[in-house]
Parts: sequence; structure tokens; C-alpha cells
Amino acid sequence: MLRVMIVDDELPARRGLRRLLATHGDVVVAAEAGSLHEARPALAEMRPDLVFLDVELGDGKGFQAIAGLEPRPDVIFVTAYSRYAVDAFDVAAADFLVKPVEPERLAIALQRVRKRRSLLPARETRLRISLPGQQLLLPRDSLLFLEAEGDFTRMAVSGDRDRLVCRLLGEFEADLPDPPFRRLGRSVIVNLEQVQVVQSLDGGQARLLVGPERRALDLGRAATRRLRETSRPAA
Repeated sequence: MLRVMIVDDELPARRGLRRLLATHGDVVVAAEAGSLHEARPALAEMRPDLVFLDVELGDGKGFQAIAGLEPRPDVIFVTAYSRYAVDAFDVAAADFLVKPVEPERLAIALQRVRKRRSLLPARETRLRISLPGQQLLLPRDSLLFLEAEGDFTRMAVSGDRDRLVCRLLGEFEADLPDPPFRRLGRSVIVNLEQVQVVQSLDGGQARLLVGPERRALDLGRAATRRLRETSRPAA
């Protein structure tokens, strides 16, 4: 599944691209942004697999949205100005589409991204969680987040029941690779790769929608601040 973000300052262009992407079953549009100001923090927080990025934004150039972003997602530039093609490939863009985007050309661009991603080094797909008297093997992407509940830890697992285990949250850190698992506070560890949406709440707090089921996870001010600090792109 490709988690996609669309960055374009024209609402009709975003809607049109979203409609075209809806015909591709392995693509989900996880977020949109209409300006450079919106795009930079959203990209850092969402960590999408692929970004469709307009070059001419109202408050800057699209190239600025990905400057210093690590790890960098695949990028397909979408613009009405073909003169930017050379610049796009200078920053190792996966492809360059000229507006209006043609469905056939979009399909080719997506196939290039799929091929690029298939050539990435394979990663461990299962997590080995050490529990008293046993080893638990879980698909890496299925573990969404962990919350401390006194001397216990609740593990939120996609497509399965939550697991409440007699183990302190801090003891899980050695088992979980960072990234993508990030401890955001004393009581929560989140799989950042599975965060679909970040909603801002009053008082500097946030709500995360995590995993395919979009499980809601509320963060306090300290955890929200750490999320923004640890995911902020370099200046």
C-alpha cells in the first residue's frame, strides 16, 4: 500500500489528482496541503511513502518542502511548467508530471515508484517481543502503539485484539526499532509509520489516527511537543 500526500495550492488540482489516484487500489491519499507552510510539518509528521508535489506554491517552491527531510519519501512533481523538469531530477524525483495530468501518464509514474520501492533492501517484517516465559512474534506493521497502564502495557494490534501484558513500557524499547517506533512520553510508544492523520486539539494536544482502522490515540501536550520536535525537518 502506498500512503500518499498531495501538495498543491490549487484545490481543483488536488481534487482532480485524488480522483485519478482513487482508481489505483494500492494507493491511499493520507493527507493534503495547500501551501509550503502546511506541507513541511505535515510531511514530517505523516512520513508518507509518496508525495505529489506542485513546484509553484503560493508561499514558496515545492522543492523547499522536502529540503532536509529524512527519510525522504518518493516524490512526483506535478506542475504546469515543464521548465522545472531538470530541477526535479536533480533532487532525484521519481517522476515529473505536467498538468493537466493524464491517467495513462500517472499510471506510468506510479509503476516507476512501485519498481523503485521493490528494489529497496528488505527489512525484517516481524517483531520479536520478549514476554515472561515466551517470545511473541508480530508482523511489524500490525503493532500500532503501546500504552502504559500501571505495571502493565497495552499493545494495540491492527486486525487483532489488544494485548495487556505484565511488563513495563520502558522494557519494550529494546525490542522496538527507532525508527519507526518512537517513545513520545512516559506512557506511550507509537509506530510512526502507521500514523495516518494528526489532528490538532485545544491546549497544544493532538489526536493520532493510527493504522488501517484509524485507531484514535490522544496525546498530551508533552507527547505532542515531542512528536513535533522529533519529526521536524532540518532548516
